[in-house]
Amino acid sequence: MVKALADRAAGLILAGFDGLTAAQTPAMLKDLAGAVIFARNVQTSEQTAALVRDLQAAAAADGALPLIVAVDEEGGTVSRLRGIGAAMPSAMAMGATGDPNVTRDVYCAIGEELSALGMTLDLAPVADANTNPENPVIGVRSFGTADIAAAHVTAAIAGLHDAGVGAVAKHFPGHGDTDVDSHTGLPVIARSLDQLLAVELVPFRAAIAAGADAIMTAHVALPNVDPTGMPATMSRAVLTGVLRERLGYDGVICTDCMQMQAIASSFPPGEAAVMAIAAGADLVTFASSLEAVREAVAALAGAIASGRLDGAQIERSLERVARLRVALAALSREAAPWSDASTDRHRAVALDAARKAVTIIRDPMALLPLRLAAGQKIFVVQFAGGALTPAESTGKQTTEFGKLLARGPARVQEQIRSLDPAGHEYKQLLMAAASADAIVAVSRRAWAHPMQARAINDLALVAKPLFVVAAREPYDATVVPQDAAVIASFGDDPPSMEAVVEILLGERSAQGRLPVALRDASAQSAAGA
Repeated sequence: MVKALADRAAGLILAGFDGLTAAQTPAMLKDLAGAVIFARNVQTSEQTAALVRDLQAAAAADGALPLIVAVDEEGGTVSRLRGIGAAMPSAMAMGATGDPNVTRDVYCAIGEELSALGMTLDLAPVADANTNPENPVIGVRSFGTADIAAAHVTAAIAGLHDAGVGAVAKHFPGHGDTDVDSHTGLPVIARSLDQLLAVELVPFRAAIAAGADAIMTAHVALPNVDPTGMPATMSRAVLTGVLRERLGYDGVICTDCMQMQAIASSFPPGEAAVMAIAAGADLVTFASSLEAVREAVAALAGAIASGRLDGAQIERSLERVARLRVALAALSREAAPWSDASTDRHRAVALDAARKAVTIIRDPMALLPLRLAAGQKIFVVQFAGGALTPAESTGKQTTEFGKLLARGPARVQEQIRSLDPAGHEYKQLLMAAASADAIVAVSRRAWAHPMQARAINDLALVAKPLFVVAAREPYDATVVPQDAAVIASFGDDPPSMEAVVEILLGERSAQGRLPVALRDASAQSAAGA
């Protein structure tokens, strides 16, 4: 018997969950459109593959279409498989290579790992053009400017498809020109539709042309497109007016997580889900609360039954989602099983990309490479914290960078300090620098952390060769001493740090070029020299 339309409301939901085995997961997952895998669900490759396999088996036993099994695997700072898979450089690193073929290779490697685990949809690539240097949430997750992002988004989608995995372009209509993290509040973008078409929407047009399997919404308000100030995720003017009608997109629209504060601070889960579907979304995503999922399913069913949600529109959404579920199952080929050999090959792909990405922003005193002899000392200070935004998967920093640098002739002393060092730790790093022959400061968003920027500038007063490694966005070059040699790694993942060390020790030459503009005129002109 065909279910009534309201009874199919669960098919409009993607959900995250707790648990490492199917036995620990709620039975309701098999009724949803699919599941989202997070780091909390990943322990080993064998366990993860078994979890996914058992989730699909439960759905098949109930006569359902194959589940969408999605994951945020962007590379760089957003990697849910970190610890079992090959660490990949960030999107901005790939933009810095200037070679979309590198991006295709990297995303094919990512896709092969996902496919080996049974995952069918990567919630990547990021199609945002990072036009605001003070963006707290996108940063190195973006490939760069609009044109660079368009070329590399196209390549990333092709790479995932090469591996038999679907691709999601995000965050429509662009999260790159914000100074608020939508995990914590609602960003407002004061751009007109014409301005969006000229910049932010360029990579999304490319993603549509490249066959993106879905497009994810951004929780951002665009008052010049929708005067109500409604977040794009729940704005009919944005999702239906711009994405469907202006750009001609007829694929699946999925939301970013509805538990982010840009939405959750103003709307309960059920109402948020109804408003998103009414605006034109096909899939509503909840990352961690199954209670919120239950509320959303009940609210959607009620809105369908009452006629608040148009039945014909719901049918179209369910049809789009069904096509996606079938297409992903068809796209997924017989994946090679997870193996150390394939992971090693993927690590080689990552290192090749990182070597092509690392960029010398400036070196006005010709300090590179390090010129130290045995017995001399390098002082390394890393400014580090945990994840800089809730989207990130990075954890505590280690002293691996210093260990890599120690393969050179000089001795290495390394300290890890907070993002805004003060008091005792501030004094300790200055004391250590005074006895060193060269100083390497690994910065992380010094542009947003005044005490970090101050510490790096004070290190220059020691009058020793100073090397700054911008381990996130290259914008740190605008707040560190002009005489310092500044290197952009676009991430602190192992391959990027290895590539930086090779440049510091003179083992290789830097090949990358900045994929974004710096506001500081002298730094920008030096980078383009």
